[in-house]
Amino acid sequence: MINISELFKLGEKKGLTDLEAYITKNNSVDLKVYEGKVEQNTISTVSKISLRGVYQEKMGEVQFEHISDSTIENMIDKLIDNAKALTANEPAIIFEGSKSYRKINTEIFDFDSIETQQKVKDLLLLEKKIRENSHVENLQAAVYHENSSETSIINTKGLNLSRKNTMAYAYAIGVFKDGEEKITAYEVDIFKDYREFDPSKLASKILEKGLSKIGAKSIETKEYPVVFSNETFSDLLSVFLNLFSAEAALRNLTPFKEKVNKKIFQEDINLVDDPFSEKAYFQYSFDDEGVACNKKSIVKNGIFQGFINNLKTAAMAKTDPTGNGFGGGISMSNLYLEPGDKNFDQLIEKIDQGVYITGLAGLHAGVKTISGEFSLQANGFKIEKGKLSRPVKMIVVSGNFFELLNSVSGIGNDLKFNTSGVGSPSLHVKKLSISGQK
Repeated sequence: MINISELFKLGEKKGLTDLEAYITKNNSVDLKVYEGKVEQNTISTVSKISLRGVYQEKMGEVQFEHISDSTIENMIDKLIDNAKALTANEPAIIFEGSKSYRKINTEIFDFDSIETQQKVKDLLLLEKKIRENSHVENLQAAVYHENSSETSIINTKGLNLSRKNTMAYAYAIGVFKDGEEKITAYEVDIFKDYREFDPSKLASKILEKGLSKIGAKSIETKEYPVVFSNETFSDLLSVFLNLFSAEAALRNLTPFKEKVNKKIFQEDINLVDDPFSEKAYFQYSFDDEGVACNKKSIVKNGIFQGFINNLKTAAMAKTDPTGNGFGGGISMSNLYLEPGDKNFDQLIEKIDQGVYITGLAGLHAGVKTISGEFSLQANGFKIEKGKLSRPVKMIVVSGNFFELLNSVSGIGNDLKFNTSGVGSPSLHVKKLSISGQK
């Protein structure tokens, strides 16, 4: 690793008023098995350094891999060239640090303490358990991935922060026979501690998903009450998160620009961004700019509370940063729809004829984020007389996302986060258009 002190001295000598190093180190392991044989066993270590520096009131940025002391001057020169090329008149800020940072008490599991042979053995067991079922024709993949990451932010204003994360996941994709048709089903198990991984349990979930799809048919085209699974609605919600960003407001790319402190959804809709949520897979005490993260309401009792921002947009709006400066832009840390108190049976018990949606396709191509309109391929189950009946496929669900959140009949108590850090419980919507059989 390079000498940060020497880097900062050289930056000052070349005319940089402030300089910051954002350093990441990622270690990963990837395993894949097929038909009882190991097809992939890859170990990877990648270190990167991103430099941000202020030159003549312009922010320059560069990113390098395989850095060493011999590359320092080249990095500084490229950063200055990038700053000179900028024509936009935007704030150039290197952050001196927040007053305090919440301590994250996350246990870091040492995945290296588990022998590779054990990981392979468990992955082979996952494949074996799925293939044993007579309805399974093949297995596309059985995969294991683990990652440990370390992030440090150090700058010339005295900021010096670091965080660590570890996680792993395993999944398999089964191919099931349904007459002449083939059905695929998969499930992902994400865990922070290898001891939580149960390949037999994961295989059972995949088999349950695949077998439940056998015999699926379309349904009559009309409007139905719709219940979204927690996983499905969190994926749909993910598509619309940029609308709550200050950058979207500055560029007139959100319908909420003039609606701060105004009602946008019905009263029982609460959207919360909680970087410390223990239900989410990662927790954050600071963002990628070194600003302290904090739990905040985005929508409270249906009322929009305000936009999230980073250092740049906060300076332009003359307000405080919200700790949402991630990945060179603005994003939520762990955004979720606050759960209600109904279990799944209670959500569907009063639905005479409806649809339970467990899968959506085309989430980007089929969604117009600014207007809220969506039209998406879907699958799931028909609801009849308050119970799940037969599986459903080849349908398209259409509606408006903003209208949807103003026509909610029930919110489940089964909050679950997806891998993107967005969470939702199951959600009962009064009615949506379903296109199926003609």
